[in-house]
Amino acid sequence: MSLPPLAAADLAPFASHVRAEGGKFTTLPDVLKVGDVPGQHAFAVLCPQPVDPHAISITFLERHPHSTQTFVPLTVGRWIVLLAPTLSDGTPDLANIRAFLAGPEDAVCIHRNVWHAGLTVLDRPAEVGMMMWRSGPADDGVVFELPNPIVLSV
Repeated sequence: MSLPPLAAADLAPFASHVRAEGGKFTTLPDVLKVGDVPGQHAFAVLCPQPVDPHAISITFLERHPHSTQTFVPLTVGRWIVLLAPTLSDGTPDLANIRAFLAGPEDAVCIHRNVWHAGLTVLDRPAEVGMMMWRSGPADDGVVFELPNPIVLSV
């Protein structure tokens, strides 16, 4: 699968591009949505190591049924945003996966219950701020091991 650049319109209905509108103060309610279970907002800085851009293999997807999940690049080069809808049985709709190549200016809020790949960076070690509603120490993450890896090319 070849990756187009990230564009806000392409993210809908799975995620929101986190950006100021018209260069002005912009409120982003999806980022601070309260989960539908008891908990609290959590903010962490993730430090993923880069993968080989010629050998990107996604082996699992995850979703958060009770929370949006927002990624805000602090120090990053290019990174992958891979999203899939959820089927009625709760599994990912592998036939409708969307994948994009994001850059250091791209922050993304993944909507609740949307399957996505783990944070995958390409060019250098990264620091990415991540915020979500945490329902407890294990949060609400659901993992799906893919029967066949998703292979991406950049």
